[in-house]
Amino acid sequence: MEEEEERVKRYYVGVDWADEFHQVWVNDPTGKKVTEMTVEQSVKGLSEFGRWLHECQAEGIELWAAIEKPHGRIVDFLLDHGVVVYPVNPKALDRVRDRFRMSRSKSDSFDAYVLAEFLRTDHAHLRALEPNSAQAQEFKMLTRDHHRLVRHKTRLINQIEVTLKEYYPRPLEVFGDLEAKIALDFLTQYPTPRSVSELTRRKWNRFAKREHRLGEQRCKELWEKVSQPQLAIPEHVVRAKAQLLRVLVVQLKALVEAIESYSEKIQSFFASMPAAKLVQTLPGGKTGTIIPMLWAELGDVKSRWESFRHLQAEAGGVPVTKASGKSHVVQFRYACNKLMRYASYWLSFNSLNRCEWANKYYRDHRAKGHRHPQALRALAAKWLKIIFIMWRDAKPYDENYHLANITRQKIRQAA
Repeated sequence: MEEEEERVKRYYVGVDWADEFHQVWVNDPTGKKVTEMTVEQSVKGLSEFGRWLHECQAEGIELWAAIEKPHGRIVDFLLDHGVVVYPVNPKALDRVRDRFRMSRSKSDSFDAYVLAEFLRTDHAHLRALEPNSAQAQEFKMLTRDHHRLVRHKTRLINQIEVTLKEYYPRPLEVFGDLEAKIALDFLTQYPTPRSVSELTRRKWNRFAKREHRLGEQRCKELWEKVSQPQLAIPEHVVRAKAQLLRVLVVQLKALVEAIESYSEKIQSFFASMPAAKLVQTLPGGKTGTIIPMLWAELGDVKSRWESFRHLQAEAGGVPVTKASGKSHVVQFRYACNKLMRYASYWLSFNSLNRCEWANKYYRDHRAKGHRHPQALRALAAKWLKIIFIMWRDAKPYDENYHLANITRQKIRQAA
């Protein structure tokens, strides 16, 4: 019995997290259950859990924990208490459940048990979480929140367009960009067809020239569109939809200002980081939020990326190949870091007019019959290889050096 207790030096902890409670299952190295507990997401609940963790560590027991998320308050709590955390992909966990139960039933307790057992038996295939620095974590949250706001803005604009098409299509015909200040002010001051029909040329000139500083020619062009006759719409439809439009416009105005503020904050934050000097030679590296977003997803933990191929796969820049016997299928990679794919895609798009080799690479792929998105994703994979080397070696991008490498590769292939 004493020999068995000496041999047990590590506990495997499965944490099935939730907003209010976390289900915890603990196994020893032989797979025997040590304890099970429900941890409340509160000061009292976490304090009791932290006391239990410290008691185990005081006995010389190493604690490893598996959880289905790589960040969050419970993850920070475990790391702060000296626990080695292994994030587990929810898709992988779903497949592991079949090892322990044939039916499709599940529970929080069972999920916590599966996490603990999976960590005990397959920890060699998992990677312990190494969190980024506080600065890198804050920067990553800023860029992700900014992207979330941009997507919300797109949804709002789509809602406004649908609403206008139902009763008031004139602003869509006059203004191509609904998030522009002149379009938002126009919708605020003239939210109905009747308000536009009562608009005089003098009032329009005051609105367009004085308030928004449009030139004479542009002002005249827009007035010709504004003053065109409109189809009659039932009054009850106008009243209902105008009410909705006012609400959506208020939200969009606030969101546009917030996004501008976030963009300025991200650019100033990134300028204070050492990586800002590295990326200035990249397309769009001096302005904008695409490069900062991509760099935020890279993080600053040097062991995060094993190779440029690992980065390309994570960013969705390379397809998934399934080969078995005579079957060989290449599919689009859906499981990836969506923000990294978004940023690398637009980096490759911005490089078309700024890098001669990038433009040629894109045109070559188009000539092979690849569609526009496919060619851009292939180019993004090339950029990710360059960025990986920049990130790993802390060296800026050198266009001439890259062109020389391309020339050397062609010579070797010809030889």
